[in-house]
Amino acid sequence: MRTKSSTHNWRFLSALAAASFMIAGTGVAATRLTEQAARDSMAPTGAPVIVVGHRGTKKFAPENTVAAFNKAIEMGARSIEMDVRATKDGEFVVMHDPFVNRTTDGRGLVSQMTLAEIRALDAGSWFGPEFAGERVPTLREALRAVKGRSAVDIDFKSGPQNSAELIANILDEEGFDDGSLVTVFVRAFEYRKMKPLPERYALRPHYRNAKLTVQAAQDDGVDIMGLRRRNFSFLAARDIADNGLALFANVMGAKDNEEGFEDALRAGARFIQTDHIDRLAPYLKDRGLLVDCVPARDLACLDGVTPDWRVASAP
Repeated sequence: MRTKSSTHNWRFLSALAAASFMIAGTGVAATRLTEQAARDSMAPTGAPVIVVGHRGTKKFAPENTVAAFNKAIEMGARSIEMDVRATKDGEFVVMHDPFVNRTTDGRGLVSQMTLAEIRALDAGSWFGPEFAGERVPTLREALRAVKGRSAVDIDFKSGPQNSAELIANILDEEGFDDGSLVTVFVRAFEYRKMKPLPERYALRPHYRNAKLTVQAAQDDGVDIMGLRRRNFSFLAARDIADNGLALFANVMGAKDNEEGFEDALRAGARFIQTDHIDRLAPYLKDRGLLVDCVPARDLACLDGVTPDWRVASAP
């Protein structure tokens, strides 16, 4: 079972309105806050934020390709989100959809195609002629493309029962056991499959409810938790904060803009995943909040330089 390291304890200091009360040290509300009270109880921490490029970038290059990863890093992303699926012959490739139809010149299910069949596809021409011949990368190829330049966020889509072991082995073999930050997003229906992931790689579930947040923090060694924009709430962010978890905020969609960025900062986000790196990176840089180094597992810089990550108390 994963154990939670004391080096990954990012608790907020809370000061709530008079009508709102918390049971000290438990992260469980004695009286549930209203959404407004939860918002009022939080303030930006002043801590630098890691820009996460969604599928590398969907905006400036064909998604989930090495070209997209390179462009995202060039624009200021310091973590690259990549979707990972297993092929028919058990190899992990980077592809969002279960079918190859949308983002390649082929047709068929990834799970019913061999690696050789997928490697023969053109994954770039659909986006623009300048990307003709871009290939679907394997997980190893994707990792090699970003190693030493950014952190990695693996969105685990599908794979065999021992996927946690297989992916950890690939990460180890590609040198990511050197303290590099690797987060692995897993959905509820795949959570048990990925729980054996070693602590050196951060299991990253999405927020579901207060009870499961406590369980993830106390029993499962989770120290980073995601929050989707489409069901974003400060109540959820409050639960995440009060359980000592770092918030990984997704802002993609209608609020992938300054309003969404502001909400994410107020909620205490340490990561913001975006389709608009060209807007988010300057927004954070102008405020002195942009992480511009390769992040380590403890959210310091991998080169050993630790930024001033202040934790401010709420007003």
